[in-house]
Amino acid sequence: MPSMIARIAAVVLRTTGIYRKLFTGGPQFQENIAKSRAQPTPAPSAKARGSLNVAQTEFGGQTIWTLAPKDREPTAHILFWHGGGYIYPAAAVHWDFLAHMAKVHGWSVTAPLYPLAPESNAQATTQWAMDFTRSYVEGLNGKPYVMGGDSAGGGLTAAVAQSSRDGGPAAAQALILICPWLNLDPVHPEQAQIEPRDGILTISGITDAGRVYAADLPINDSRCSPLFGNWDGLPPILAFGGGDDLLVTDARALKARHPAVVYRELAGMLHDWPIFTFRESRAAQAEMAAFSASAVT
Repeated sequence: MPSMIARIAAVVLRTTGIYRKLFTGGPQFQENIAKSRAQPTPAPSAKARGSLNVAQTEFGGQTIWTLAPKDREPTAHILFWHGGGYIYPAAAVHWDFLAHMAKVHGWSVTAPLYPLAPESNAQATTQWAMDFTRSYVEGLNGKPYVMGGDSAGGGLTAAVAQSSRDGGPAAAQALILICPWLNLDPVHPEQAQIEPRDGILTISGITDAGRVYAADLPINDSRCSPLFGNWDGLPPILAFGGGDDLLVTDARALKARHPAVVYRELAGMLHDWPIFTFRESRAAQAEMAAFSASAVT
C-alpha cells in the first residue's frame, strides 16, 4: 500500500484537477498551451542555486541547465530530459528532484529545455536532441554518462538512445526511464480503466499532445513512439511505473519486449511518482543513484 502522504497527494490531485486540467484534450488544449507560453519558464530554485553549482548555457537557441555538487566530485554525469507531454517545459517538481539528486546523491545533471510542440515536432525535436547529445558527449571528454528522463522525457531518452546506437553520438552507459511515454497512441484497453485513478494525465490530453508532437510522422514511428523501435543493443535500463499511472501500460510493454529491463512498479502510485518526495520516491531515487554510479564505474 502507498504511504499516507502518497495517498493524500493522489486524492488531492484527483480532486483539484490541477495537473489534469493541463493534460486535457479538446477545446481547451491549445488554450492551455498558450497560457503556459505566457508564463515565466520554471528554473532551478534560489535554494538550489545557493547549495549547488548551477550553470545556465544555450545550445541551438534553447536553454540548458546544469546542476552539480559544490563540495565533491560528481558520482555520475547525467543527461536528463524532462517530462511535460512534449508541450510543457520543465516544472518546479523537476528542478526540485534534480537538485535533490545533485545535493544528496552527487549527480552532475544536465537538463536541456528542448524544443516543444506545437512550435516543434518529433522529427525536429529528436534531431535537436541528437545534436545536443553529441555536443554534450564531446564536452565530457571521454567521461561516461547516464541518460534518463521522465514521462515524455523518458520517451525522448529512448528515441535518442536508439538513434545513438545506430550511428549517433557515443552511447550512454545506462538509461533511466521514469514512467516513460513510449507509445503516443493510448489504445491499450487497460488505460481506460486506469484513467479515473490517474490524478495527472487524461486520455484526451495525451492523445492531442501525441498528435501535435508527431505532426507529419506516423504515430508509430520510433521517434514518436520508441516502444516500436529496436531495443536490441541498448545499455542497461532501469524503468519505473505506477499502478495508477495512465502510462504504466507502456512501461509494462517495454518489460515484456525487453526482459532485461530492471523494472520497478508500485501499486497505487501516480504518474511520475519517483520524482516526488514520498517515502517511495526517495527509495526510487536512491536506486537511481546506485544504478547510475555502478554504470559509470
